Amino acid sequence: MSQPTAPRPRLRLTRRGRLVRSLLVLVLAVLLVIALISLVRSLGGDAASADPAPASTSPGPESASPAPSAEPAAPEQASSTPETEGETSAEQTEMVRSGTVGEGTWQFAPAAEAEVPEGATVHTYAVRVEDGIGIGAGEAAEEIARVLADPRGWQDVEDVVFQQVGSAEDAEFTISLGSPPTVDLLCLPARTGGIWSCRIGSEVALNSDRWLHATPTYTDLAEYRAYLVNHEVGHFLGHGHVECTGDGDPAPVMLQQSMELQGCVPNAWPVSAS
Repeated sequence: MSQPTAPRPRLRLTRRGRLVRSLLVLVLAVLLVIALISLVRSLGGDAASADPAPASTSPGPESASPAPSAEPAAPEQASSTPETEGETSAEQTEMVRSGTVGEGTWQFAPAAEAEVPEGATVHTYAVRVEDGIGIGAGEAAEEIARVLADPRGWQDVEDVVFQQVGSAEDAEFTISLGSPPTVDLLCLPARTGGIWSCRIGSEVALNSDRWLHATPTYTDLAEYRAYLVNHEVGHFLGHGHVECTGDGDPAPVMLQQSMELQGCVPNAWPVSAS
């Protein structure tokens, strides 16, 4: 018969041991409280930073300047390349802003005959004018046709002929003369700010305020209209913006003359700047 196992002696802490144990428990409790406080502060800071910032009341880029024009695209790539004539500057305050809002409907000018020299490349275009802006489609089309047929224009420079047709479906590009809000929509994503004209893809959009009132850089309205047409059609032909060639020189037609002349003198024609 086996002997019963003797009970294990119980561990008894001395007075010093109990004091050390109490100190350890106190230290652990203090450390736990500190950790909890730090965690709460950290969570509070993250929550504050997650609040949305108040909306800015300063004017956005659209009120300052339009997006820079892209490098000239080849005609077959033109549909995705906006080209804006002019940029907002100090002279903006001198611009005539009529507040005209068109009706959003259009009148197309009828087709017109044009002589086509043998071997010349023909570019067909249509002219449409927005209703409600006080400009007749036929009158505007006649002036545009005179500009495009002028010997100083793109016809001689590019060896091309411009043929006016009666509808956008028959046209290679369309010249649209519209009110400022309508032109802003036609020119998107370029930002024309109710002031400027543009060419985007097969659309040449002319601001009616500029057509009727020009800009401070021109004193001759007919010459400004010729410049406006030649500049935007120049974009359609693949020409990009250029700089003034020197003080007193005729401004290149692809200089943004609506904005400033950079020391050049006004010039509406491609040939004069060559």
